[in-house]
Amino acid sequence: MGNKFSLTVLLLIVSITIGKAQSNYQATDSTSLALFNAAEWQQLIVFGKSAINEGEDFPLLRLRIAYASFVRGNYTDALVQYNKVLANDKHNQIALYYGYLSSLYLNRPDNAGWFAAGLDTANVEGKQLRPFKMISVGAESGIKFTNIYERGNSSYSRAFLDFGLTYKLNLSTSFSYYNQPIHNDHIVQPGYYAKLNYTPFKRFSFIGAYHYMRSDLRQLVYQNNAGLFGVKYAGDAGDFQGDFILSQIGDEKTRQYNMQFVKYLAGNLDFYSITRFSLVNVLSEHNIVVQQLFGFKPFNQLWFEGVVTMGNQYNYAEADALYFYNGFDKTKFKAGANCYFLLKQRLLLGLNYTFERKSDNIFKFNYLQHSINGGITWNF
Repeated sequence: MGNKFSLTVLLLIVSITIGKAQSNYQATDSTSLALFNAAEWQQLIVFGKSAINEGEDFPLLRLRIAYASFVRGNYTDALVQYNKVLANDKHNQIALYYGYLSSLYLNRPDNAGWFAAGLDTANVEGKQLRPFKMISVGAESGIKFTNIYERGNSSYSRAFLDFGLTYKLNLSTSFSYYNQPIHNDHIVQPGYYAKLNYTPFKRFSFIGAYHYMRSDLRQLVYQNNAGLFGVKYAGDAGDFQGDFILSQIGDEKTRQYNMQFVKYLAGNLDFYSITRFSLVNVLSEHNIVVQQLFGFKPFNQLWFEGVVTMGNQYNYAEADALYFYNGFDKTKFKAGANCYFLLKQRLLLGLNYTFERKSDNIFKFNYLQHSINGGITWNF
């Protein structure tokens, strides 16, 4: 008799618990749906996150919160929700579709490719998706001015072409040319650069790059080479990258270790920061170089950036070893500003100004250098 009574009580408790859970689910589902249909995006985000914290967590709720964040331009928050959905349903087409767009709007083309690989559709916002495609083509050119007679004005030019070999594998290539007068002679330095980005996982990308430069100076010819290997992690609020660069510049072997942090301070590219710490080992010296960049979008399609680089930048490499400071002298301090304007989603115009405090590599005299650089990129 006692066992039957205990069993009855237990069944009653379970029935009440299930009924309450179903009631809570129905209330959360209907309320979130009503907010979604009324386009009350901020209220939907607050209500949905509160419901999740109270244990009311289901895919439709996540998808509604994610879309509300996406519409409001908070792409990092949208990705958090879409990634939660994909953790339980890796083929969810809504999460893959908007995960692709969110990554693209955060300037994460490699991670966007991972989402694109799982889509059933070949069109996103009217654009055809192809595993093999041309991503962008462009060129940049600039001139550097000095305030001393011993160093003439130098110039730098680069043309580049970026490909998508598969959805998860991208190739960037470029050809460059650098020229710097030195007394009665000058440095002539053509170069070639190639970089592969492979994204086998949703959050992890692997980077490999090679940079070749031929330097002609005073009837001497140097075959300069540099290689990079790195790993990038796409986090919820930003990115982290660690990489290693090994280079042979002239007679000097350089090892450079880098850590880079990208923070999307507004959940998008309206306000962001990039912090980079480098340890450069050259000529038996260990130089620490710190670079800090802040970028913001004051108007639609227009971005401004300010960047400061501190430390001994001798044989220093930037932008995944794309830019190598293989000049005749050492750079002690550098500061600059960038401006980008996107015209009709296709044409990107760029303008850069850089101020450098430099030191002669032999006689140790100091001087200043000012650089102006302009670029144009066509996105396919």
